[in-house]
Order: sequence, then structure tokens, then C-alpha cells
Amino acid sequence: MTGLPGSISLKTPGVMSTAELAKWAQVGKNTVPRLVARFGLREITQFSKNHRFPVHDVLRKVLGVTPETPEDLERLLTPLQKVSWVSQTTGMSVSAISASVCEKRGPLPYPVQLSVTGQDQAPARGRRWVPAQVEAHLRGDPIPFLASQTSLPKAPSKHAPPSARNVFAEICGSNAEVSRQLQL
Repeated sequence: MTGLPGSISLKTPGVMSTAELAKWAQVGKNTVPRLVARFGLREITQFSKNHRFPVHDVLRKVLGVTPETPEDLERLLTPLQKVSWVSQTTGMSVSAISASVCEKRGPLPYPVQLSVTGQDQAPARGRRWVPAQVEAHLRGDPIPFLASQTSLPKAPSKHAPPSARNVFAEICGSNAEVSRQLQL
């Protein structure tokens, strides 16, 4: 249905190498240290070239879920997908998908944010989708592995600096306040 490659095959069962982690997350091998730091992934080896990570730790910390069955594990080891795959699979444009993610609305399951550029900002290049979630959405089935949905970025608080809030809302609010003061 979607032209996805199968799940990655691990050289050592239960353990992901740096190359396997990069392939699963669809990032370059040089990006893996940033993923390790961002998600606090536990290394089981400390060799400079041969880092190894427990698969269940990676899935729990990156996706927020732990597979309960071998079938779940296999589905979760299918490489995360970029927005171009989601666009091709759903028929939605890349810009429409990106806009719905930025506005925290839309019908699709929320992506995993692999990288962050600043407070409440997630660059499009760091977004990845769990294929099983998108495919379930298209079939109208319940969305599996929803624990990653709980890690949605929080809306900025009223006490956040103006740069972290919606600029248009700030302008409209400011204009409304000025109008109220002029009427008094």
C-alpha cells in the first residue's frame, strides 16, 4: 500500500548500532550523537566507533512506547518516515502537512520531533512519522502506539517572552487594549 521497506534487521537482537539507529530514524550517522543527547539514550558500549543502544530503550525514549509483542516490535522497527512519504501516502501536500503540524491541528497522527532549534520550535527536517500510525489512520483503524502523542510541544504560557508567543495574537491583543483605553 505504501511502498515502505520492511523493518530494519538488527545484527544483534535487542541492540541497535549507530548505523541501525541512523537508518531507523532516517538521519545521517553524524546526527546520531545529537539524538542520543536529546533523548538521553543509554549506551551499552562506550567504544568510539561501535556505540550500541538497547532497542527497547530507544523505542521508549524516542516514541514513548515499549512493544508488547514481537509483531509490535517489528512494526516499530520500520524506519520512521519523512514528510515526503506522508505526503505521497496521504495525498496531502507537504506544505499542508507542515502547516497542520505547526498549528497543532489536522487529522494525521502527530510526528516525532527528532530535533529542536529553540523554545517551542521544531524544524521540519526533524519530523518523522511512525508508519504504522499513518497507515492505521488511512484505514480508519485505531491509531497504535499513541504514547508519542503525549509529548506534544506545550503552548507558550502567558508569561513566556513575546517572541515565543503568536505575534499576530500579540498585535491584535495590543490593538484591542489600545482601543479599550481610547474608549474610556
